[in-house]
Amino acid sequence: MERVSLVLAGGLGTRLWPLSRKDYPKQFSKIWRGESTYQMALRRAFRLTREVYVVAHRSYKFLALGQAKEVGITLPEDKLILEPERKNTAPAILLGVLKVLEKYDDAKVLVIPSDHMITNEGELEELSKKLFRHSDDRITLLSVPADRPETGYGYIKAGDKLEEDVYSVERFVEKPREEEARRMVEEGGWYWSTMIMAFRAKFMRDKIKEKLPQVFNPFEGGVEEAYKRVPSTDISSGLLMKIPEDLVLVTSQKLGWSDMGSFESIYTVLEKDLAGNVKQGRVETKDVKNSLILSKRLVAVLGVRDLVIIDDEDALLVMSRSSNQRLKELVKDMIEKGVPESLRHKLSYTEWGTLTNLIRGDGYEVNKLSIDPGKGFGPKRHYHKVVYLGVLRGTALICIGEDGKERIVTKGEGVQIPIGVTYRVKNPGKIPLEILEMATGEYMGEDYT
Repeated sequence: MERVSLVLAGGLGTRLWPLSRKDYPKQFSKIWRGESTYQMALRRAFRLTREVYVVAHRSYKFLALGQAKEVGITLPEDKLILEPERKNTAPAILLGVLKVLEKYDDAKVLVIPSDHMITNEGELEELSKKLFRHSDDRITLLSVPADRPETGYGYIKAGDKLEEDVYSVERFVEKPREEEARRMVEEGGWYWSTMIMAFRAKFMRDKIKEKLPQVFNPFEGGVEEAYKRVPSTDISSGLLMKIPEDLVLVTSQKLGWSDMGSFESIYTVLEKDLAGNVKQGRVETKDVKNSLILSKRLVAVLGVRDLVIIDDEDALLVMSRSSNQRLKELVKDMIEKGVPESLRHKLSYTEWGTLTNLIRGDGYEVNKLSIDPGKGFGPKRHYHKVVYLGVLRGTALICIGEDGKERIVTKGEGVQIPIGVTYRVKNPGKIPLEILEMATGEYMGEDYT
């Protein structure tokens, strides 16, 4: 039976601001060693199965394709399944399963969330064999021991032992209250769901049809119509809690798993120095203990304890580790005030490449454009700003004016685009084209296509 991976990449979140923002959620944030958890999940999926499908919100199309390309993965667009709206994990998984069944009469599916971190990939590869082996007529769930009373996880009670580290499931409780979570941790034998699961495509389809007809039935009218009608439904509380007899638990003591739900969860799972610090980037410390410090430029820290310091170049966060749960409130306040950095990331993925904002001020901005070979944009026209395009690398084919002739612009050369004049830019070469775009004017709207 064919085995395929289904990578879930549609989530929306700001709990890791400034690394994660509304238009650049945590699965695409390059949080650790220059890679996003989405990129890690993609490479993981291709190691475990021959075919990989990605389910993402349609606004993340170019993020998903662009970040795949950055790690050497060409993701065919027919393997990128785009959701019209965010309706949680049950509709996303069903949509993926239905797409798989369009190609195969049946297949075994491995669901991989793209917003989680796993530090022991070798352990996962071994456990995936057990996940697939027990998924003929049940849903197998990968889990780790519940060692503290977290209220945001799914808790699974292990039943009878089927083989080493594999159990039947006695109960599944999604996001319990703190008192209940504390009791389960004290009782022992409870595990957290990592949301990594395996099943036969037909089995999952039929279970959703049986137990969640309100999710299944709308899809009979097509995807666009379905997402107008289908309720937002979590696969754990909507389905898994109802069918413990159809679940199998595969456990791990050394997976190194984190759901990346907060900076505290990142701190917990990553390797620390002798002073209890997690550091990445150009970080210099003296007399600092038990802190998480991630930076893309030089940060010097002196004489502090239990801090989170996140420098993402255009935005800086400094907070105590104990304030972790209040970060969402701060970001919400900034969004309500219209702070641009609360929503937008300086890096944007587009159909033609990437745009990185280098500096932005009152009446001016400077961007770096990276345009893929054979790609381009335009025609464009700006009514409130003058634009200068300077080539940093590669060769640009630029046409200015409605009837303007194409001209070649190479490294060290540039052109000015007057107000109200249309222009087009294309990369005719075989290497990425890099352009420094400088704009001045009364309106700095981001209107690229």
